[in-house]
Order: sequence, then structure tokens, then C-alpha cells
Amino acid sequence: MRNIFKRRKNVQELDIKVLFKNDISILILDERWNGLFKNIVKPPKIIDCENKIKELLKEQSKLTAEAKEIAIKKKEYMDGIIKLTTEAFDKNNEEARLKMQEYEKLIISINKRTKEIEERHFELPKEIRQANLELLEQTIKVVYFSIRENQQKVAALDKEIAATREHLKKLIDERGLLAQDDTDTYSYFHDLLGKDELQKLDEIYFNNK
Repeated sequence: MRNIFKRRKNVQELDIKVLFKNDISILILDERWNGLFKNIVKPPKIIDCENKIKELLKEQSKLTAEAKEIAIKKKEYMDGIIKLTTEAFDKNNEEARLKMQEYEKLIISINKRTKEIEERHFELPKEIRQANLELLEQTIKVVYFSIRENQQKVAALDKEIAATREHLKKLIDERGLLAQDDTDTYSYFHDLLGKDELQKLDEIYFNNK
């Protein structure tokens, strides 16, 4: 397994360049990633990264939809040119020629936009990956800080539980000793005075509470 941490002044930091080569799923679409923040408040840096990815994904979706839409339009214009060819050249119809020229301009515009979309489509996955890794980096910092805090709390609770358990053990032992003392004392007076006298003592000392 490759080391994803780098050292800087004797402190290890996440090496984002190593992670960039890995195929990491888009975090905001991952239910398990979202589950990390059930009990952790998302800091501004996490929210900023999250919003950046959302915007990039939204842009990618819009470009995909636009590419399909203008491809349909382009086909319509090309079909229109084919239909108008006979009318424009064989019948020398000026209106048909002007309409063809209009279609040609629209096709040129579509081709230009298609190229822009393709170039942007080529850039977007890299930008999404970069933003996703930035989000991962921020997530690790936040979540591992939380884990470290939780570990400290767990250690403190373990000490408290151990102390409480020890205290409870002492209370149980003390209770046992007191109960045994009472049993031994009661048994002694039972043998010494007899049942009837002991019952009188019970009524005097216990029933008048």
C-alpha cells in the first residue's frame, strides 16, 4: 500500500498528489460519506468543497443536455439544407438559398459550441476529481480530529467506569460485611435469649421507627 502521507517539519500530512492517482468515488454522492457527519457539524471548508463539486456536476449535466439538444438541431438544419438543395439550385429559388445560408451559419455556430462543450467536458472530470480530493483532505482532517477527541473521551470514560466499578465493589463488600454482622449478631441473641425475648426486642427497636 502506497504511503499517502508526506512529512513536513517532522509532521505527517496528507499527500494529495498520491490520492489524485487513485480512483475515488464522488464523496457527496456516497451515503457512507454523508453518514460521517451525523454527529459532526460540517465546517465552512467542507461546505465550500461540497458546493464546488455540486456546481461542477451541475455544469457537467447541463453541458451533456446541451450537447444532445444542439446535435438534434444540427441534424434538423442539415436535413433542411438537403431538402432545400433542389429548390435553391435546380429551380434557382433565392428564398431557398437564403434559408440554406441561414442553416449553414447556424451549423457553424453549433460546431463552434460543440467544440467548446467537448473541451469543457474534457476539463471537468479533472476539476471534479481535484475538488473531490480537496473535500477528502478536509474530511480526513475534520473526522480524524473528531476521532482523536472521541478517543480521549473514551479513555476518560474508561477511567471513570473503572473508578465507579471499584467504588461499587467497595460498596458491595461493605454491604456484605454489614449484613453478615447483623446476621451473626441476630443469631447470637437468638441463641442467648431465645425466640420469644428476641421477638420482644424486635418490637421495641424495629417497630417503633
